Amino acid sequence: MQEWKEDQLQALIGGTSQEELFAKIISFGREVGFERCAYGVRAPFPISNPKIIMLNNYPLAWQQVYQEKGYLLVDPAVRHGLNSISPYVWSGFDKKSEEIPFWEDATSHGIVSGWAQPVQAPNGIRGMFTVTRSADPITDGEIRDRMPKLLWLSQVAHYGLSRHLVQRPNAARLEELTQRELEVMRWIAEGKTSSEIAMILSIAERTVNFHTTCAMTKLEAPNRTAAVVRAVLLGLIT
Repeated sequence: MQEWKEDQLQALIGGTSQEELFAKIISFGREVGFERCAYGVRAPFPISNPKIIMLNNYPLAWQQVYQEKGYLLVDPAVRHGLNSISPYVWSGFDKKSEEIPFWEDATSHGIVSGWAQPVQAPNGIRGMFTVTRSADPITDGEIRDRMPKLLWLSQVAHYGLSRHLVQRPNAARLEELTQRELEVMRWIAEGKTSSEIAMILSIAERTVNFHTTCAMTKLEAPNRTAAVVRAVLLGLIT
């Protein structure tokens, strides 16, 4: 297991593009018994209408059906991931389920059994990693034996692919946020005014406003509230 983890980490470090990294993740998925892999990530911005970005090696016909029928809104694995951090496992489907059209379409395109894991990075970016196959039900013993590798693989996939797929504010500017700017952002997040922050930090109010403006510029935010929200979502302040 340790050697297998090290191989994945080397793949993560050595991947120079999302295509190369995803190809390696697909290969790792096959090693644990699954033909197909899918990864979806919810971009943190814009907040009012976040974009969903997806990668997969599903049959093109299934990808087209999934999009045309709006299955993202009814996919049981996706719906599960919105409210839970536990894995979602399926092997066949419940004939009485309200999602019968979805499952029938999925099965007809070779998506018969699968395992989906909701994932979240420390910076707040959420995603979903899924592996599927066209035959052989998933047994309790297989889940027990392969769960550690699948959980590890889901984290590797999320950490590696989200860096390629999710647009963040200018990375160079984010790295330049000073400790004082972050400190000011934290107090703004607590609801403090500029004058209150000035008293807390024993600095002039105009200095607080200067640090606030600098942070807003680096975070590409139109106002101080938006700057704080972005800083929280990006994991810069907690």
